[in-house]
Amino acid sequence: MMQTNVPISKRQIMKKSLAAAALLASASAGRAVTKVKKTSVRLGRPTFEKYQDPADYICIERLSPRVVLAYWLGTDRRCNLTAIQSSKGLAIIDTEMSPRIMAPIKERIEQVFRRNDWTYIINTHAHDNHAGGNSLFKGAVIVGHENLPEDMQWLIDKQVQPDWKRRDLDQMALTIRNLRAFLPQVAGNRANTRRIHGEIKFWELYTQDLQQGYEVVKPSLTFADRHTLDLGDLQLELVFFGKGHSISDTLVYIPQEKLLVTGAIAYQRGQLPEIGERSQLQDVHRFLAILDGFLAPDVKIDHVVPSHSPSLLKSDLRPVRDYYQKMLDAIQQARQESLTLEQTTQRLTVRNSFPNFRDPSPGHWAHGMQERNVRNLWRILGEEQQQPPQTEAAKD
Repeated sequence: MMQTNVPISKRQIMKKSLAAAALLASASAGRAVTKVKKTSVRLGRPTFEKYQDPADYICIERLSPRVVLAYWLGTDRRCNLTAIQSSKGLAIIDTEMSPRIMAPIKERIEQVFRRNDWTYIINTHAHDNHAGGNSLFKGAVIVGHENLPEDMQWLIDKQVQPDWKRRDLDQMALTIRNLRAFLPQVAGNRANTRRIHGEIKFWELYTQDLQQGYEVVKPSLTFADRHTLDLGDLQLELVFFGKGHSISDTLVYIPQEKLLVTGAIAYQRGQLPEIGERSQLQDVHRFLAILDGFLAPDVKIDHVVPSHSPSLLKSDLRPVRDYYQKMLDAIQQARQESLTLEQTTQRLTVRNSFPNFRDPSPGHWAHGMQERNVRNLWRILGEEQQQPPQTEAAKD
């Protein structure tokens, strides 16, 4: 049984290889650029004859004079890193997969802002692409939820456990070979050629880091519920979402920018939210309360930055919130009707019950997410029913 809140590196790598084939078959290259009027810029035109410089694949999109998104260009590569400049220094939310991948992104951000005084590094969680480049930011304070150190341990384990490391290296070698095999099929398409070369370069750099080993730096500042970072002219409000996609999911709200960075909570439009193997009923209630808070009319949000897609709108949070509520209500009702887990799963398919979302095709890491969510929430509610009722003295 796959635990969705435990990172599985091989699963992620297979996803990238399969996504390359899908891209070439469907000409979906256009989704790598966010439509932000008159503010989206891409620096560093590549030399198509060589494709050797990692800087050729770093994309920068400016959301405001103080905020940029940075990401690595590839076939299914986008992972938004949100960089902020303030009167007290620079901050960044998430640090990609490893130091060699993060280094050219960091350099490009410093070029855009014309400064390198990094103050805070925030990790929204510890899955692939979010905390592997922390070691590059010497002297900065690394911030995350109190569960983040545990969540990051896998980044160390996969380097020191020989079998795990060998499996990942073998899988990356296969991925690179598969990507190279596609290049002749897109020889006349410069955009797709560039994306495939970007994907190849990404995995080559990560292979080097994994082969040689890289430092994993855990947070020096943690919080349990909420925490505000004061950057002078800006405040970064960190909010623990609950145990869902991971055990350390953190959202970051910047009221002065009307900006919400969701990590993987709003993964991309149309992707199912997660109820994880380690989620409890208090987490599901917390999901709803946090989303209700950000959906309130007096909370101003112009941009919602998800982990793996162009910017979304505040209204895109509504289907996520409603999904959790409908799942909770529907499974409670199914239990009251004495349905089995199998019957409940058949009732609550994506197609029948959640038209705002999609179930990815086999091979994608999120395939079967709905069945896992139903199973996990079924377990949660079953465990809750087994709890003995609290006495008045215990409540006091």
